[in-house]
Amino acid sequence: MLIHRRAFLAAAVAVSAGSVAACDPLGTKPAAQPSQAPDVLLPLLHRTVALRDRYAEVLTAFPALQDRLGPLQEDHAQHVVALAREIGVPEKGPFPAASESAGPSAAASAPVPTEQSAALSDLAAREKSARQDAEAACLAAPSYRAALLGSIAACRAGHQEVLS
Repeated sequence: MLIHRRAFLAAAVAVSAGSVAACDPLGTKPAAQPSQAPDVLLPLLHRTVALRDRYAEVLTAFPALQDRLGPLQEDHAQHVVALAREIGVPEKGPFPAASESAGPSAAASAPVPTEQSAALSDLAAREKSARQDAEAACLAAPSYRAALLGSIAACRAGHQEVLS
């Protein structure tokens, strides 16, 4: 009986050693994990960054609007931070690519209107579109994200009113 136990233990050690070695035969890094799909909020994050940056462009062109637009830009900066935290990416970027971000970024690259009233109208239109984006994201997102996305949508609706 003693021989059988020793043979069994030796076989068990050999099998376990072989299976560990098979995982990493050269002692290098572990096998790559399959990549996760991008978060569904990434497009909203990218569009929020674009909106925040548009406010900066308008404020550069019209510094006299700082008292009116500065707080709105700060709200969008806070939205960027909140969305980045929710997604789990660095708050200051760089942010992973989002497949749906190509369309809105083209609009963000348009030059700032040269008239102050036209620049405010442009921001109001962007706020309306941004509100609709946040509302759609709120409706499509899991319930645990509804409070964040709902508050962003409400804030954007308020901005739209301020700019109108």
